[in-house]
Amino acid sequence: MKILNMAHGEFFILGAYVVLWITTAGANFWLGVAAAPVILGAFGFALQKGLLRFLQRDPIAAILVTWGLGMIIRQSLQIIMGPRPYSVSNPFPGSVSLFGVAYPAYRIAIIAIGVVIVLAVLWLYMKTSFGLQIRATIHNRQMAAALGINTGRINAVSFVTGSALAGLAGALLSPLIPIGPLMGLHYLIKCFFVVIVGGAGHLIGTVVGGFVIGGGESIFQFAIDPVLAEILIFLVALVIITIRPKGLIRV
Repeated sequence: MKILNMAHGEFFILGAYVVLWITTAGANFWLGVAAAPVILGAFGFALQKGLLRFLQRDPIAAILVTWGLGMIIRQSLQIIMGPRPYSVSNPFPGSVSLFGVAYPAYRIAIIAIGVVIVLAVLWLYMKTSFGLQIRATIHNRQMAAALGINTGRINAVSFVTGSALAGLAGALLSPLIPIGPLMGLHYLIKCFFVVIVGGAGHLIGTVVGGFVIGGGESIFQFAIDPVLAEILIFLVALVIITIRPKGLIRV
């Protein structure tokens, strides 16, 4: 869509809040995980149809509008929920022994779910007629429209899918992070580094960028303080961007 959604981090943290609200009401954690992508997908659909479709030809305006939306969401959450962070109970509190090392069971579950989601998105993008229409729209919007592809529909479904995945990510990570109004901004920055390091506009690049940023930070945390590990992985990302400005996987 050639639009940077600066509120994407807030979509992520709203997914975590959905789980918090549902579990606080006494419902099951997995019900919250199922509800988060539906609610955030509907929110994304309303945003795309009500606002972003009018900004398709002005990427700068879209950046400013979504940044403003992110600020509104953050301030609204502070007013409604307060500034303090909340937590959600871990559905799998135990650990699993891997090669003699105890590893949290829920983190293994998240890894498995993440792999399934990535494979599903890759299949949708590469192996379906809808994915072909998405790729055609990305490469040449005018030609795709001339061939009869409804580019407006492609935009709407793509933005809804991205919004739903952000909500699902926030929901799945909710037991592992402090749920606060400002946490979305923290993850937005990481997401940008992942996309830029891997190569913008390339799904495989995003996967590679995720391994570099997320995997690298996890490895560094074994040896040094977590805050220093985060600083170090961002420095590594800056070096990679300097050497390969178009990312590790070039379109």
